[in-house]
Amino acid sequence: MTYIDMAKQYLDAWNAHDADAIIKLFTSAGTYNDPSAGEITGDAIGANARGLWSAFSDLTFEVVSLVETTPGRVVAEWVMKGTNTGSFH
Repeated sequence: MTYIDMAKQYLDAWNAHDADAIIKLFTSAGTYNDPSAGEITGDAIGANARGLWSAFSDLTFEVVSLVETTPGRVVAEWVMKGTNTGSFH
């Protein structure tokens, strides 16, 4: 599996609202860093995703570009879309 494939699986898991699939794409020491959540690991990554889906029930990511810029580094340009129907932070 290539790094591009893993990035696609990650974004597909977000679009499928599958928190378990998102978590499984991280190593045990993997971290997720986002201005709204800070740096989180493990099950907190899934909880963060579930919180976003709770606030934006139709949340999706439209991939504009996805490129492996150097070996092991993938850069994605995406548009996040969703209707704010619930509480967010």
